[in-house]
Amino acid sequence: MKTTLSSLVLALAASIAAADTVHTTDGRRIEGKVKDLGEEILLEGKFGSTRFHKSRIVKIEYGKTTAEQYTEKAAALKDADAAGHWNLALWCRDNGLEADYRREAAKTIAADPKHEAARLALGHKLIAGEWKSPDDLHLENGEVKRGGAWMTQDEADRLDAEDAAKKLLIEAAAKDPSKHDAAVAALLKVRADALLAPCSRSVGSTNRGTRIAAWKGLKRFFQHTHDNLPAIRDLQARFDRLGDLTGIALREKDDEIRAVALDATRGMGDDYARMWYQKRVVEEEGMDARRRSAEVLGEMGSAESVPYLMAAFYTITMEVRATNAMQIQDITDSYVDIFPDPTRRAIPVPVRIETPKLGVQKIRTTVSVPEGYHATSGMYGAVLQKLTGKELGDDFTPWNEWYRKDGREWVKSKVAEEREAKMKAAMEGR
Repeated sequence: MKTTLSSLVLALAASIAAADTVHTTDGRRIEGKVKDLGEEILLEGKFGSTRFHKSRIVKIEYGKTTAEQYTEKAAALKDADAAGHWNLALWCRDNGLEADYRREAAKTIAADPKHEAARLALGHKLIAGEWKSPDDLHLENGEVKRGGAWMTQDEADRLDAEDAAKKLLIEAAAKDPSKHDAAVAALLKVRADALLAPCSRSVGSTNRGTRIAAWKGLKRFFQHTHDNLPAIRDLQARFDRLGDLTGIALREKDDEIRAVALDATRGMGDDYARMWYQKRVVEEEGMDARRRSAEVLGEMGSAESVPYLMAAFYTITMEVRATNAMQIQDITDSYVDIFPDPTRRAIPVPVRIETPKLGVQKIRTTVSVPEGYHATSGMYGAVLQKLTGKELGDDFTPWNEWYRKDGREWVKSKVAEEREAKMKAAMEGR
């Protein structure tokens, strides 16, 4: 390649040109474009603008910014001057003008298609004697571009489906029932694995119609997950998201929407949903949410939930004791042997839970209870009766005595029966 006069001029100019330089009283030298604001100056630099009071300025050396220098240098070049454009590209690189560096490299290639250094600078590859740009390689791999990023056609289709779902969720907010129903019907035809992100964001909407549509969309997403479990790569991520949504569903104030929400969370299958509702029945702060979680576990009907209901029952019993300042002795037995936590990034398996013997030293004559206690203990007793067949009422003490004496073995035996029945059904369904 020949060195032209213009390229030599550019190299010389690069060595002598400079932007405005502000020298401050604390010894700093800062480059940028200076604007006089009276008692202050405004220095517009590469990383933003800064104001300086003139009392903090030692001196200002005026010059041109690198961007202004680039504009002048680029204007002096002809399109066919490959060497000139490449030298300007190197100048841009050395002065931190990355976008202009790539622009000048592209102009270099336009002037000299065989310019190897410029090709390599732009990530081009020489394949079978032919230079291929990154875009060419992506296209040959069957990829498409969305939002400036390359991706597979499948990923692009999913993003397009997400955009469609967002639009339909907005339309579902319509007060006109026919428009709402039409939007929901269309939403449920959108690609299932594109519904999680937009619908998860919409369950907290202030619009009732949008929340209903979002939960229905989530039900379809989780049903799709359930139907394709062996092929789902991000199953743990979906399981974790299910956990977040169970809490939102339990705390939903609207009865109709809550019913839709609870139904949606079970779409992934009761085995998966139960793990989260078992965690919720123990850990939810509100009595309402605990009762709702217990009710869901009762509907699922598995003996695996009994230890968690016992744990939840114990928890609200302890709240009563704490409320009445009762002093408790003999809690040497471990209450929770191994408590599975779904947030550990591995889908858990329910395990054994212990309950302690409580020795009460002092009891107040008048006992006050937290709001909602009686309704919650009544629900726990009813659900435990439904799952175990035992009629022990809504007091924790008889349930605790049964669980410590016979309950643990009963749960172990019943769970084994349930799992054997599921395996048998799965084998027969093949």
